[in-house]
Amino acid sequence: MAKSYPPDLIAKVRAFVSAGNSRREAARHFGVSASFVVKLMQKAPVEKLTRAKKAAVALEEAAPDLATIVVSASDLAEMFGVSRRSVSEFSERGIIDRVGRNRFALQRSVKLYCEHLRAVAAGRGGDGTQELTAERARLAREQADATALKNAVARRDLVQTHEVEREWVTVCRKIRNAVLAVPSRVRQTLPHLTSFDVEQISRELRLALTDIGKDDGSIAIAEEGGVVEPSSSPETQAVGVD
Repeated sequence: MAKSYPPDLIAKVRAFVSAGNSRREAARHFGVSASFVVKLMQKAPVEKLTRAKKAAVALEEAAPDLATIVVSASDLAEMFGVSRRSVSEFSERGIIDRVGRNRFALQRSVKLYCEHLRAVAAGRGGDGTQELTAERARLAREQADATALKNAVARRDLVQTHEVEREWVTVCRKIRNAVLAVPSRVRQTLPHLTSFDVEQISRELRLALTDIGKDDGSIAIAEEGGVVEPSSSPETQAVGVD
């Protein structure tokens, strides 16, 4: 069975959220569940609409010339069941009709406020709630992705591309030096080879290294034995590590 709450607590929770506080903050502040606050505020537009309609009907019965009635922000706040801060925001957004300093046309304000509540209840986002929720969800996803990426880098599951490039350049340089040292070692172990033979071996090895460099695209071996490192990208990237 659902837990019931006193009417005064319900009114305080609604006023707290209407004042600009989040529903989670309201749950902590009043010691209630977050789901209760969410459901309560979902019902609020419909209940406020009913209350505003009843107030308008009562005023119409009591005063035949409603168009001439002017009330204060406190009067509207009490009638609509919101805070004075909310009334000020409604005035800035054109949801109620302000006719002077802290003076509002009652009939016109009630009509506009009812139209606003209908739009909210119909899910047309009359107060920008849906857009704000979507933006918050997108921001939460971006923050979660950024945190996951940062944690993966910290665990060394991901490494920066420039670190990978630097390591591979070091490996390729060692391979190049080892391969280019082959002719010298061959001359020592096979003294019968002529200088021409050794030079041919050296030339073929250099050509092979050059071809490998062209195919790979990451490091090139010049004819004279120089190493050309690739240009580093200014962008910071990450590479997955198995």
